[in-house]
Amino acid sequence: MAQSTTFRTSIQQDTLADHVVEFLSRVSRVLRNLADSADHAAKMVRKADAARRS
Repeated sequence: MAQSTTFRTSIQQDTLADHVVEFLSRVSRVLRNLADSADHAAKMVRKADAARRS
């Protein structure tokens, strides 16, 4: 009985770990996209600034 409970707990922990890894992967992707967007926005601001000065 104890072995069965331990096995079930192990599976639950594996499932939780899989969910955590998936969540962190998605967060990482979102942060990368956000950084890319911010970089793009900064480039556009610099470009508009340069055009205004010309």
